[in-house]
Amino acid sequence: MNPGQQDTSGTAMAIQGLVQSVDLVTDALERKWGVGRLRLLVGDGLRERFDRQWAKWQAAYAAQDLEAVRAHSEAMRRAWAALEQAAIAAGHQILATEVWETRMPNGRVLGIVRSLPEAHALAGDGRERDIWTLDEVGRVLAAWDAYRWVEASHAHFPGAQITALRLTPRGSEFDWKLGDEIPFGHGLCDSHAHTPITTRATP
Repeated sequence: MNPGQQDTSGTAMAIQGLVQSVDLVTDALERKWGVGRLRLLVGDGLRERFDRQWAKWQAAYAAQDLEAVRAHSEAMRRAWAALEQAAIAAGHQILATEVWETRMPNGRVLGIVRSLPEAHALAGDGRERDIWTLDEVGRVLAAWDAYRWVEASHAHFPGAQITALRLTPRGSEFDWKLGDEIPFGHGLCDSHAHTPITTRATP
């Protein structure tokens, strides 16, 4: 390896270290305040200055200009600190993540949070679990054909808890240990009317 190559390698390592130092600050504040949230909590002027500084830092990295990356990395750390100080001065609160957890039948842990920033805040905590937002839950339920059967069971048995769902071909023998077939028409399940869903509802 010639001296020029060694210098190039050293420059790349130095640039990578500077970028990682800014990433560390960014990750810490986004876990604390929410991804993309902090810059929206400050005034327009400060947000615009922050965005311009971010663009300069990105351009310096793209050019692999060590001195520019060093200068703009230091400026980015100051910019993040300024955002947080301004948000606190304005009376804003850090992201208070509330997560509801349950263990699914397959053994995995499901966590439900209200918003995408909260989901992002939990993504790096190292725990093995699936995090869904309420919006995602709503979209999946709306697209899930069996959702209408669950709704109907709740309407017919107020206060009941659905403990099992299984597809049973029409005309087959029912497993009475699992419970009775839901006593309403098969027409609720349009494309799968030939495979009504049997549930066990426990008050």
